Amino acid sequence: DEVSARRAKNLPTVPTVLSREKAANPFLRADDPVLAGQVGLAGQDAVAVFAEIRARKDSF
Repeated sequence: DEVSARRAKNLPTVPTVLSREKAANPFLRADDPVLAGQVGLAGQDAVAVFAEIRARKDSF
């Protein structure tokens, strides 16, 4: 992948393109209804979804 290739050349892997970060980072998608459904919070607001993702990360 791109990160491995950059690391092999001793190149920085950050900053990244925001669209890539948003695709990979669920904390940036707390307002996504699909993500809300995946964590069992369909129809809930982004704050509730973010809190659930954070709680899951804390106990991972």
